[in-house]
Amino acid sequence: MIFRQLFDSVSSTYTYLLASRVGGEALLLDPVLEKTDRYLKLLEELDLKLVKVVDTHVHADHVTAMGALRDKTSCVTVMGEQSPVDVVSMRVSDGERVTIEGLSMTAMHTPGHTDDSYCFRMDDR
Repeated sequence: MIFRQLFDSVSSTYTYLLASRVGGEALLLDPVLEKTDRYLKLLEELDLKLVKVVDTHVHADHVTAMGALRDKTSCVTVMGEQSPVDVVSMRVSDGERVTIEGLSMTAMHTPGHTDDSYCFRMDDR
């Protein structure tokens, strides 16, 4: 499994890259717009195809790269059903699965930080 934690020091945001293998499908969690080129370069270096971008909630601390990555890769954009965002092509609710090749996560609605916050759990990790 590929698991990369990427940190943006300007917004203090962690972005996560997940994939089951080099050369496979990939997912990015909470990408920052200003780091879009960095993500695309890393995906190319690892020969990964970005198939989903997930935002855990609407962020006040940074602008998401979700739309930019969708435009450059045709990936599916994912957020919780409570999120008032128009760039989302897949809305999840509590208990639904988000899958890519070889990996699956369960969406958990966890309001508190924001009303639309979600956490994602991988059962086998």
